[in-house]
Amino acid sequence: MSEQTLATTTRNNFIWGVVILIIANICFSAKAVIIKLMYREGVSTESVIVLRMLISLPFYVVTALWLSRREHNIRLSLRDWLAISGLGILSYYISSMLDFMGLQYVTAGVERLLLYTYPTIVLLLSWLIFRKKITRVQVVALIITYMGVLLAFVAEKGIGSQRDMLKGASLIFMCAITYSFYVVYTGEYARKVGSAKFTCYAVIAATVPTVIQSWWREGLDLTHFSGEVYWLGAWLAIVATVIPTFLIVEGIRVVGAGNSGIIGFAGPVSTILMAYIFLGEPITALQLLGTAIVILGIFLLTVKSGK
Repeated sequence: MSEQTLATTTRNNFIWGVVILIIANICFSAKAVIIKLMYREGVSTESVIVLRMLISLPFYVVTALWLSRREHNIRLSLRDWLAISGLGILSYYISSMLDFMGLQYVTAGVERLLLYTYPTIVLLLSWLIFRKKITRVQVVALIITYMGVLLAFVAEKGIGSQRDMLKGASLIFMCAITYSFYVVYTGEYARKVGSAKFTCYAVIAATVPTVIQSWWREGLDLTHFSGEVYWLGAWLAIVATVIPTFLIVEGIRVVGAGNSGIIGFAGPVSTILMAYIFLGEPITALQLLGTAIVILGIFLLTVKSGK
């Protein structure tokens, strides 16, 4: 293969990776909007999350079985199984529950901005736990990011009287913190078994406490909803969960983790637009300014971390 042909192939693969990641981030961003629509149908938080997990579960089980039968499959110890299960429950159960509960009180746009601050929390956790040095540029990025979040809150108050807005924001920020712990400790096991298989195992493990909670709180009664609820649940599980989780893995493989973080900027913007179209949430100049500032902060942080 000539150098020109190789360069063209590499460029085309990179463009394909970028497209995959943009689609994945838009799909992920739809999550908040779909959840808000399900709340409008009178569905509880427990039912929303259990519908998401149960509908998506078969896809992850089938994928996990297929991956486990491939050549060079890594056999896990009991310690590995417990660690992966614990991380899965932390991310796909505890973090999701906090996020879903918070969405009862804040707009979808603010929820996405708060979750998007998780790289800053990962940075701080890495400093606290692993004593990784924080540079001046990263400090500036942290300050810029949270200035943008503050502006977003000001814009939120200007939109109207959001009930218990601080309560909702606190729940979502706790979600960002728990998810950051998941990110910090995921690397070892994702490298050991592969990202796709790790994700499958993590989701399968998180389904267990989700079902138990729904059974304990509501008797696992999932047969009385309208057709609209099941339709939204399918979108939440497949379009906003299954598809993007696998697209993210493939996209990162093609373009690299650093570039994937930058492409993730599509998330907050697409959430604001979808919330405007499907939920009627207004878009204000202050909200857009806050979003732009948060994106700038995360951009600086991502570029610096990539270097």
